[in-house]
Amino acid sequence: MKKYLLIIALVAISIGSVSAQVVWGARVGFSKPTMTVSSGDSWDGNFGFEGGPVLYYSLKDNWYINSGLQVSFKKFTDEGDGWKDEFSMIYADIPIYAGYAFKVGNASLYAQAGPYIGVKLTEKWTWDDDYYGGGTEPSNDMSPINMGLGVMLGINIQKFKIEAGYQNGLTNILKDTEGDFSIKINSIFLGVSYIF
Repeated sequence: MKKYLLIIALVAISIGSVSAQVVWGARVGFSKPTMTVSSGDSWDGNFGFEGGPVLYYSLKDNWYINSGLQVSFKKFTDEGDGWKDEFSMIYADIPIYAGYAFKVGNASLYAQAGPYIGVKLTEKWTWDDDYYGGGTEPSNDMSPINMGLGVMLGINIQKFKIEAGYQNGLTNILKDTEGDFSIKINSIFLGVSYIF
């Protein structure tokens, strides 16, 4: 974990050295994850909070690079008659998206896409059963790293950005696998950014 945080810090310092071309902001919103299993099954998650600092590095001709550090809460619920299980994880996602913006009246529309890496911060199971009772315990079944590709569309109005995005997980997040069994996480996002 310390190694990944050090890499993040070095990237931030490097980008800060060219601050004339960088603007900072904050993004908040909600995402809805889905776990996709190699067998073809899927497990839809709950809507969860997602937010953190963002930066935009300006290039030429309306092109830019968007990055930041987004903390995302992912929760999956399964329940039946008299019982309920919840599996939750918290990730720190670092996107590196290339984007293009163009003016539409007093606003601008933009589209961006690129890779992201997610570092797992926590993982736990919570259960509630009418017969056995309930409880919470930490888990460590999933890989600490989740990588994939993302895309985001939005509209920029003065200092506000209203945006929707999708992340497609490409890596197997399950630590111990048998055969070709794998689990990947995809998610949709809807949120607002404010540029300082």
